[in-house]
Amino acid sequence: MPVEIKKKEVRLTGVVGIEEAEELFNFFLEKKPKVDLSEVEHIHTACLQLLLVFKPEIIALPQDEELAKWIFAESNKGRSGI
Repeated sequence: MPVEIKKKEVRLTGVVGIEEAEELFNFFLEKKPKVDLSEVEHIHTACLQLLLVFKPEIIALPQDEELAKWIFAESNKGRSGI
């Protein structure tokens, strides 16, 4: 299962498809979670956009260097000190 939700943490793994977007959206509306992306291999743009809009704390980036660079750069835009 690509989305594992705990109390205040979401772990995304493998291929995160459009099917997971609604679940993530509803969870992000309720909480300000920490997100673990360490095992993400691919993320659908809808799910990626949710990360960019809600700006949860990302506690682990994907192992894929290109994906990690892009997510890190986008998730830190506008934050002071970075």
